[in-house]
Amino acid sequence: MHRQNRTLQQLAIIALILTLSAIFVAHAAAETTVSVAAPEFESGSIFDVKIEIGDVEYLDSGKFELFFDPRVVRVTDVMAGSIDDTKMPIDRWTYVHDLDTKCVIEVLFNLPGSSGVGGSGHLATITFEVTGEDGNCSFLNISNEAMSDGLLNNGELYDGVGDEIPAKWENDMVCIGDPLSFDDPPDSDNSTQDASKARVTVFVKNRDDDSLNIELYIDGNYKKNKKVSKDKKEEYSSYPLDEGVHTFMIRWYDSDTDEWYEKAEDHSVSGTTAVTLMTDEHTEDDDKLSARVYVKNLDNDDLDVYLYIDEVYKKYKKISSNGSIGDYGEYEFEEDEDALHSFKIEWSDPRTDVTYEKIVRSYITTEEAVTLYVDKHTEEDIILLPDETPTPVSTRSTSTATTSRSAGDSQPSIKNTPSSTTFHTDPTLSENSAEDNGLGQGSTWYTLIGLVAVLFALIQIRRI
Repeated sequence: MHRQNRTLQQLAIIALILTLSAIFVAHAAAETTVSVAAPEFESGSIFDVKIEIGDVEYLDSGKFELFFDPRVVRVTDVMAGSIDDTKMPIDRWTYVHDLDTKCVIEVLFNLPGSSGVGGSGHLATITFEVTGEDGNCSFLNISNEAMSDGLLNNGELYDGVGDEIPAKWENDMVCIGDPLSFDDPPDSDNSTQDASKARVTVFVKNRDDDSLNIELYIDGNYKKNKKVSKDKKEEYSSYPLDEGVHTFMIRWYDSDTDEWYEKAEDHSVSGTTAVTLMTDEHTEDDDKLSARVYVKNLDNDDLDVYLYIDEVYKKYKKISSNGSIGDYGEYEFEEDEDALHSFKIEWSDPRTDVTYEKIVRSYITTEEAVTLYVDKHTEEDIILLPDETPTPVSTRSTSTATTSRSAGDSQPSIKNTPSSTTFHTDPTLSENSAEDNGLGQGSTWYTLIGLVAVLFALIQIRRI
């Protein structure tokens, strides 16, 4: 009987642990998402878009912003949503940006007199009217600053006690017209186009290292947005134009640089013409301001050489004698900083027992290289007066500022760096090394329950 009771206790404990673990895993795996659910193609003059939400708990209130192109669509109304059969009222909605080519609305929602609602559904239904033509497309971006030229603020969700609910926000796109109109079929012999018009077919080649959504404009008029893969060329369409010179412009957003770019070209068209437009490649290093610092030791002794940039200590290395070169690494600068920077090296010469320093000033306007030289010193260089303590000697370069070109010309080859060069760490930096080693936030209460259950099980098993 005793053995049977012990077996039942063990089974009960195991069942409790499994149940609590399942609850914890379910809550840990769920992620709240907010997404724009728009039709891929819309051929009517008015259509609705739902702002869907999934896997939310205790939602009480919040807000979001939606970006769109007013040349293609425009918001006329925002209606209440519903989550798990509970209506989510709209407090208010308004245009916060109303520009010729970009619009943003803000929507606030609130569930009064409740501790919150959970589940899935939609936060709101947004009614759009079509303002563009067949073939036009518009992004529908929700609270995603990087994709909308910095116009959007991040969305916010709050539970019943005012704590923010983390969520993933997902964008969408809508195109106007019948899907068949996006296939851009070639003209047939029985085409009814105006014989006095020229016809130009536009191609766009993406030379960037990422896929890009590229907008096409002809004579300032928006025509189409199309996604073009890297190193690929896409045909946009064939357009009837008056014979003569026309301006073709492409515009795109590059996530590497977080910038919008545009490129315009004038082309003369007559008869049947083809025009190919090409994007430029942009990387996150395009606007990089940096200096790679090298130090060459001309002294007869191996020296510990300290580097300072703008009077701030950076690094020291032991550099071998007789022309060996030390690579101190690359240092970046902000665009709003003064372009003129000071580079100082400091070292102590064992032959003279004197500390020396040398300063070079250089304008950093792009990715530059700066080389500093340790001068050779001997005992004959120093004459000391009786009973006087030697003072540090400043050895300055003949030019207080080196240009970008001169710095670039003096960059040594990496192959010349001697194998005897070793890295050292400045002891004073160790005080700050633990700044980012603090503990993160505490676990959720589900984790605590799981731990308590495990401890309880261990105690029961020990008693058995």
